Amino acid sequence: MRDQAEQLRQIVSTLQLNRKVDNTGCARVITITSGKGGVGKTSFTINLAISLAKMGYRIVIIDGDFGLANVDLMLGISSRYGLREIITGQMSLKEVMVEGPYGIRFISGGSGIKELVNLGSKELDVFLSKIDELNQIADIVLIDTGAGATDNIVKMVLAADEVLLIVTPEPTAITDAYALTKIISTTRRDLVLRLIINKAETVYEAQEILDKFTRAAERFLKIKINSLGYILEDNHIPKSIKEQVPCALSYPRCQASRQIRIVARRLINEDSKDIGYNAGMTSYIRKFLSLFKAN
Repeated sequence: MRDQAEQLRQIVSTLQLNRKVDNTGCARVITITSGKGGVGKTSFTINLAISLAKMGYRIVIIDGDFGLANVDLMLGISSRYGLREIITGQMSLKEVMVEGPYGIRFISGGSGIKELVNLGSKELDVFLSKIDELNQIADIVLIDTGAGATDNIVKMVLAADEVLLIVTPEPTAITDAYALTKIISTTRRDLVLRLIINKAETVYEAQEILDKFTRAAERFLKIKINSLGYILEDNHIPKSIKEQVPCALSYPRCQASRQIRIVARRLINEDSKDIGYNAGMTSYIRKFLSLFKAN
């Protein structure tokens, strides 16, 4: 048992040394979005976070669905404060963060976009210095956006360097996701966009949607979309949501949990080469604000 424990410690230690391979010391910021609601985006985000945490990564989730608190509900935790308290200078980053299962941390979006956009230069510098602390406490920041293509959500997506697009076989989900992809393609051709099919009934159905979507985007929008894989329909997911315990913890051996782990490994092992360096949260916020000023 001691030998096994020592081996586990060595594995985790090696992972920790190799986490930030770009040597910038900045967290990897990944925005997770969808063309419409009801595709399982938040549930996927939480279970992806836990899968990455099990691989040895320090994960922070930011609930970017301002006005709704879906992440904390699914985690079964309470978050009284959020980004607004950081933006307005009332609280520090660590004061608003809530620790969830398996060491993942969570920041509620709540509200605050108006306050963020209207910050003066000095107040903005203070806010950015607080947000910059994420680079010391997180290897990967997952931003769970709201659903759809509203102005704020589009800006949250366009400010990112990496975006995961969640799509289900439902026709409206596919068309709405394609519409969002079209908006992205006209503004940020350098953005790394990755597609995940959720709630597919069969592997064939999932693969068919992946192939058709990526081919259409490449042919008509002239944008490359990388496939990260699929998660098939699994009744353990809605069951775990009702229980407020992520599927990756409550049913780690079920089909959905296994497939999310595959997506997590691909995200780390296969696709990290697409990003030359991690820009971090400070850069993300600056890009986000510049999009408002451009309008």
